[in-house]
Amino acid sequence: MKWKFWGIHPPEKETIDVMKDDTDPSDVSIENAYKTRWIWYHTILALEILMTNILLIAILIVLSIKL
Repeated sequence: MKWKFWGIHPPEKETIDVMKDDTDPSDVSIENAYKTRWIWYHTILALEILMTNILLIAILIVLSIKL
C-alpha cells in the first residue's frame, strides 16, 4: 500500500532476518550451549522477578486493608 501525503512517500522498509544467527539445536557446540543456557537463565530470572512482584503487591494490599 502506497501512501501519498503532499507528494511525500514513506521510505521502503528493509526486511531483516532475525533468525540468521540461530544455529541448529542438534548441533552441539560451546556457543550453542551458551545461548541455550543464557535463555534458560533469563527465563528463570524473569519468573522469579514476577513472583517477587506478585508477593510485594500482595503485601501492599494486606497493609492497605489493615491501615
